Amino acid sequence: MQSRTSSSSRVFRGGGPFKEGLKRQRIELSLPLIAATDLDDWPGGVRQQFKAIQPLVEQILKLVKQVDGLQGPLVPEIWDDGDAVACWRSQNLAAVVFPTAQTLKRVKQLAEGPDAPSLLLIINPQWDERGSDFGFGPWRREKEETAAMFQTTYWLRQQRVYGDLVRVFRAHPGLWQAYVGQAFAGGASGGPTELLLELPVRPSYQQIEDKLRAMPEASINKSIMERMDREFKFNKDSLNRK
Repeated sequence: MQSRTSSSSRVFRGGGPFKEGLKRQRIELSLPLIAATDLDDWPGGVRQQFKAIQPLVEQILKLVKQVDGLQGPLVPEIWDDGDAVACWRSQNLAAVVFPTAQTLKRVKQLAEGPDAPSLLLIINPQWDERGSDFGFGPWRREKEETAAMFQTTYWLRQQRVYGDLVRVFRAHPGLWQAYVGQAFAGGASGGPTELLLELPVRPSYQQIEDKLRAMPEASINKSIMERMDREFKFNKDSLNRK
């Protein structure tokens, strides 16, 4: 599996998705941990996450700004200080980082207004489409429709599934992929990976779980004591790398 930097650069260098007509894009970046503790990856909350994501966003915008029609200085704006929602904006290009369900109306205004940029990116949205973040009834439908305007062109997210590290990845125009890290022997992230599945749509948690159950060495097939032992080794290795 490619590194976060190389794969995201490959997608946005030359403005590939934009040149193909994708003017409303969603990006999901996996953030490097900063100031993590043994009990909390982000003791500073979303503001600390903003410090981690800012250089990644700026790197992407530097690549995108090289595309004809997207040049120009970007002006930063704070939309919500408490939730660290920010926007970089020029006449031709805009990127909203950490948008929330509460700021979706403003995202829609930016996307459809008379001064709408040629390319609008939303990066690491904070909402959960499956929960109640979007509310209910017509309010929910309106927010769902706004979120659906944005097509995912890059996605890298990782999660622990019964003790094993799973990364879900997509780089436009490729398929969605799910990889499992070799935490089978107690190893931490960054080790060898194995492709679990490849689909045209984002894999569900249940699909990932079903694939892991078919792997005898996966933690999901181990006893509770074995999983606890592997988790202890994983945490120990993670702390030793800091």
